Amino acid sequence: MNRHCLAGALLAILACGAAERLPLPSRYEAHDPAVRGQIANLERRVRSLEEAGTAGPELAAAVGELGRLYHGVQLLDSHAFTALEAAEDCYREAQRLDATDHRWPYLRGFAEVTRGDHEAAAASYRAALAIEPDHVPAIQRLAQSEVERGRPEEAAALWNRALELRPEFAPALYGLGSLALDRDDAGTAAGFLERAVAAEPTAGRGHYALGLAYRRLGDEDRAALHFARASHTDFPFDDPLVRELAYLPAGSTALVQQGLIAVQAGEFAAAATLFGRAIEADPTNLEARKHLALAQVDAGEPTRAQRTYEELLGLDPTLASAHFELGRLHAGLGRPAEAIEHLTRATELAPDYKQAHYQLALLLERAGRPVEALGRYDLVLNLDPAYAEARTRRAAALASSGRPAEALRILNARVVDAPSDAAAVQALSVVLRQQNRVGEARAALERSLRSSQFAAVDEARLRTELGGILAIEGRLVNAARELRTAQQLDPTEPQTSFVLGMVLLDLRRPEEAARAFAAALAVRPDLTLARLRLAAILAQTDRCEEALALLDDGRRFAANDPVFAQASQQLRSACANR
Repeated sequence: MNRHCLAGALLAILACGAAERLPLPSRYEAHDPAVRGQIANLERRVRSLEEAGTAGPELAAAVGELGRLYHGVQLLDSHAFTALEAAEDCYREAQRLDATDHRWPYLRGFAEVTRGDHEAAAASYRAALAIEPDHVPAIQRLAQSEVERGRPEEAAALWNRALELRPEFAPALYGLGSLALDRDDAGTAAGFLERAVAAEPTAGRGHYALGLAYRRLGDEDRAALHFARASHTDFPFDDPLVRELAYLPAGSTALVQQGLIAVQAGEFAAAATLFGRAIEADPTNLEARKHLALAQVDAGEPTRAQRTYEELLGLDPTLASAHFELGRLHAGLGRPAEAIEHLTRATELAPDYKQAHYQLALLLERAGRPVEALGRYDLVLNLDPAYAEARTRRAAALASSGRPAEALRILNARVVDAPSDAAAVQALSVVLRQQNRVGEARAALERSLRSSQFAAVDEARLRTELGGILAIEGRLVNAARELRTAQQLDPTEPQTSFVLGMVLLDLRRPEEAARAFAAALAVRPDLTLARLRLAAILAQTDRCEEALALLDDGRRFAANDPVFAQASQQLRSACANR
C-alpha cells in the first residue's frame, strides 16, 4: 500500500472525522466557537502528519491530543456523550499507533468507566499497567473497577500494591477498610479506616465507614464522633492525566466550568482568576460574573465581590439571586440597612424566593423589628411548612414581639417532637432566660445535652448558652468548664471564646482570659469588645506597647464607634501615666 493509501486508511479509521467529509466530527458539534477552533486546529495537525507519512508516536500523540480535548469537553458537559465517544475512538487509534504510551489505554479506561463499562475499563487499565506498572492512579481505578465487577480479592491485591508504592495512600486504605466491613471484620476495617481519615480528615465517606466499624465493635462514643463528621465527600487523589483534561477546552463557557472545578477543590483564588478570564472572553457572560463574586467572597475578598455584584446588577438589575447574595454580603460586613434593601428587592423580584425571605426575616429580627420579621417567617412557612428552623426562629420573634407564652408553647412542642433539634433547644433556653426563668432554661439545656446526640457545632452552641446561664447564676467554675468544652468542639465560634474570657476575668485569671479573647479575635478581628478587653489586660500587665498596637489595628473595624474611641483614649492615658 503506498503512502497516500495508508494515509487514507488511517483517516477512515479515525472516528474523529476526516476533513474531506466534514469540517468537524459528525458525532459532536461544539457550541462554543473557541472549542470549534481548537478541534479544527488539531484535526488539521492530524491530517498534515498523515499526509506527510508520519507514523508512530508523533501521529499517535496528535490523535491522542484530539481525544483529550473531546474528553475535556465531556467532563465540562456531562451530556456531551458524542464527545466522549469521539474521545474513546481517538484513544483507541492512538493506542494502536503507539503501543508504548500508557496514557492512551489509561484515558480510554477512564472514558469507559464514565459509560459504566467496567469490563472494558479493567482491560484498558491493565493494558496501561503493562506499560507503566507503578502508575498508582491506574492501580486505584482498576481496583475500583474490580469491585464493581464483584472481584474483591483482585481489588484488595491492587490496593495492597498501591500501599507498597505509597504507604499512606488514603483511597487504598479506605478501599481495604470497606472490603473488611463487607466481610464483617470490623476490627480490621477500623484499623485501615483510622489511617485513611488521618491521611484525609475531610473525607466524610471515611468517617461514615469508620463510624459503622466502631458501632459494630460496640463503641458508640467513637461511632458518634465519626458519624458527626460524615458526608458525601470522597477520598481525593492526585491524577494529573485526568485533572488536566477539563482545562484543555477554551472559551468563556469552558472557563466558567473550569472555575467551578476549582471551587469544588476549595481553590477560590484560582477559581476567581478563571471566572475573570471567562468575563474577558465574553463580557456578556452573566453566569461568569455571578460565580466570580461568589469565589471572591470565599477567597476573602468581600470588597471585590461587592464591586462584581454591582457590575452584574448594572448589566441586569432584575437578577434576584444577585440582590440576595449582595444582601448577604452587606450583612456579613455589618451593613444591615444595605442588606435589608437588597434582600427586600430580591423578594420583590422573586416572591417565592424562600431563602431571601428567611434571611430578610433574620436581619429584621436582629435589627429590632420583630413584627416585620414575623411576617417574613410566615411567608417562608407558607412556602415550606416543614422548614423547622424558620418555625423555631418565628417563635423567637414572637417572644421579642411581646408574645412569650405563644413562643414557649411552640418551642416546647418542637423539643418534645424533635429533641435533637439544637436550634429549638437553644431558642427555648433564650426565651426562658429573657423571661427571667433562668433555672428552667438551664434545666432544659442540661436535659437535652444528657439525652440527645448533637453534631459538634450544635453541641458547642448549646454549651455556650449553658455556660452563659451558669455565669448569670454565679457558678463561674462550672461556666468556664462548659465554655471550654464548647471551645474545643467548635474553635471557630468567637462568641464562645469571648464569653469564656469574661468568665475567666471574673475568676481573676487574666492570663487565661487574654488567651480566650485572642482566640475570639483570631476568628473575628472586628469583635471590638474582645479587642478592648485584651488590650486592657495587656496594659495592666505592663505590655502597653502590645496593647496600643492592638488598638491601632482595631481602628479599621471601629472607625466610627464612640465606645471604642473612648475606651482607646482611656487606655492610652493609662499607659502614658505608667
